[in-house]
Amino acid sequence: MIEKSKGIEEIKKEIAIERLRQAPLTVKIAFGSMNEFMNRDELIEQVQKETEIGKRIIKIQLEYLRAFKRGMLQGE
Repeated sequence: MIEKSKGIEEIKKEIAIERLRQAPLTVKIAFGSMNEFMNRDELIEQVQKETEIGKRIIKIQLEYLRAFKRGMLQGE
């Protein structure tokens, strides 16, 4: 549950982590030119540690939710 005392960035991080937790354990994702795939737990760790990859994951997750919301409002 998200507490009111948390800042916006912390809330964004929690949203991304919760969305990643919904992914199957078998999911694997590679970013950019990386030759290495990361599983769900490794992705969550990247977000928790706020690495460059973690920050990109947060941005991607929030962009997806915004796009989803726009689609819902437009009746798609």
